[in-house]
Amino acid sequence: MSDYIIGGWSQNPADTAPSSFSYTMYGMITNLTGLTSGTPASPGWSPARTAAPKGGGKILWTYGGGGCSPAGMPETDDQIRAIEDATTGKNWDGVDFDDECNMDVSRIIKAMQALHPKETSYTFLAGWDYNNPNASAHGRAINSAVQQIARSNAAHRQILMCYAAKMWSMSDIKANVGPAIQRTMDNGVPPDQVILALTPAGLTDENLAYFLDQVTAKKIGGLFIWNFPVLKSADLAVIEKALNIGTA
Repeated sequence: MSDYIIGGWSQNPADTAPSSFSYTMYGMITNLTGLTSGTPASPGWSPARTAAPKGGGKILWTYGGGGCSPAGMPETDDQIRAIEDATTGKNWDGVDFDDECNMDVSRIIKAMQALHPKETSYTFLAGWDYNNPNASAHGRAINSAVQQIARSNAAHRQILMCYAAKMWSMSDIKANVGPAIQRTMDNGVPPDQVILALTPAGLTDENLAYFLDQVTAKKIGGLFIWNFPVLKSADLAVIEKALNIGTA
């Protein structure tokens, strides 16, 4: 059995993940008050009304993501119960909290604890701000969140998004990916709970090899892929081989 896991995200619950995935996450539930994708004015699908898809290992839904609103969520115990009810009511295996809108960390932890024994993860942007907290209030906030969640033992893993709309340049990758992994472990997250994440947009043989080298050299938990439906089959094969993950 491999020491590593792979997984990924899709915004469409109809997408089926490869059989080699241990975790598949569907979202992004960016309308946090209504628990839907989209916005309050133009809501999309909701995990409270959509049964968890089959396949792709454990199936989670993602609370948050790029453009999520409003900030400071969840705000109330009722909203935490709504997260729990959506998860249990439609047989989801858990929730991935993708903090891209300054969420309330104490309530995220409370939600994670309420969801146990279901799976939970904390996903965050692990770039320059995270690696330079003395120069950025946002960086300090994310470091504090990672530390608080690590101390709580509430999350099963913390996921480092090391990309933007496409893969960073190699100079930015080398300057930030390794330091972000080390910082996360220094912030109290066990190595096997640290997951590196990439995107197929702008993925090359060079940057994919670098990410895989970081996973194996630092012996962290594995690698997740944003928007996995567009990942090339050849790149998935490279990932599976490098991390010794079979497809059977």
